[in-house]
This record gives sequence, structure tokens and C-alpha cells, in this order.
Amino acid sequence: MERIKIKVNKRCQVGKEASGRIRKEGSIPAVVYSSELNISISVPLESVKLLYSIRFSESAIVDMEIIGEEKFDVIPVLVKKLQFHPLTEKIIHIDFFKVSLKDKTRVNVHIVLKGIAQGLKEGGVLEQLLREVQVEGLPLDIPEKIELDITNLDIGHSFHVEDLIVPNTVKILTDSKTAIVAVVAIKEEVAEEIIGLEGEITEPQVLKEKKEA
Repeated sequence: MERIKIKVNKRCQVGKEASGRIRKEGSIPAVVYSSELNISISVPLESVKLLYSIRFSESAIVDMEIIGEEKFDVIPVLVKKLQFHPLTEKIIHIDFFKVSLKDKTRVNVHIVLKGIAQGLKEGGVLEQLLREVQVEGLPLDIPEKIELDITNLDIGHSFHVEDLIVPNTVKILTDSKTAIVAVVAIKEEVAEEIIGLEGEITEPQVLKEKKEA
């Protein structure tokens, strides 16, 4: 994956009022931190667009230039946390974490399904049970996403974390037996719904009979 470079501005004023002004200007208030620094910043619209281009991936290294901060030139960071407005769902704050390219780190990586499962052609329904896994490795070794080919997945079968393929330098920390995706038969789902409905209907009928007796 091609690394992106963003420019951000160091800010001295913090708090709700300062953050509100930053958002009105089209930027997003943010912070970049590590064991050695903690700097309040604002991310201008141009840089926000670049972050959208990588979907704010937690596993993608971003080269950050902090305008107004003389101690650092360009530093490698990861998107650590996003805060959303409860009504508009717009991003209102970003936490960045400064990483060392020589030290291992732990991040969550998205799982992307590839192909059309064989079980779908036979009338099954696809269920994705897990959408990301936690991995550990050097920042530049960690993939932006992990692809899983589901072409040969039949009805009644599933793929698990142990079926994922990652570089030898990357370790998956999520339990290897955790199911990622499965194809189930439609008739099994319908049968479960019918049983559930019968269970809901049967109980009040029995109570009614006892009352009449």
C-alpha cells in the first residue's frame, strides 16, 4: 500500500469552544500522542480527504508533518481512534498514535471477502461473523487488509481465523478457532424461526387451558 502524507496544524487552544471553531473552519480537532509526546492538532480538509482515501485504516502508516512544531519533521502515525457526532455521524475528533517503525505494534486489520461462495449458488445464505482481527508486527509489515477467498465455501461449512494468510513477520493474536464466515441453508433458518414462533404461541395456550380448567 502506498503511504500517504498529511499536513496538520499544531494548536494551543483546547476545549469545546476551540474545537467548535476548528470544525466550523472545515478542519477536525485531533491529538497525536505516544510515550514521548502529546500534541493537540487540527487536521485541515485536504488532509481529511487523504485519510478518507484510506478509509481511516488503523493499520496504515501515515506520514504526518506538524506545522508549527519544530521538534519533529515528519513522523509516522496510526489512526488510533475516531469520535463521531451522535446525530450526524460525522467525524468530530481523531486520535493519532506515533509509532516507531523498528518496534512491533498491535492493531486491528479488516478482513475482506473475495469471490462468490459455492454455497450461495446452491441456495445458501452467507453470514460474516468476524470483520477484523488483531495482529502484531512491525508497522511496515502489517497489511492494510487481509483478503479471504470464499469461492469454495459450501453450505454448512465455515472459514476460521486459522485459514487467514498473513506475512511470516506478522502474528495474528485473535483466537485461531474463531469463525469468520459461514454459509447456512435457508431452510435451516426458516425452521428455527418456525420453532421459535411455536414456542411463543404454545406457552400462552397452555396457560389459558389451565385457567379454564
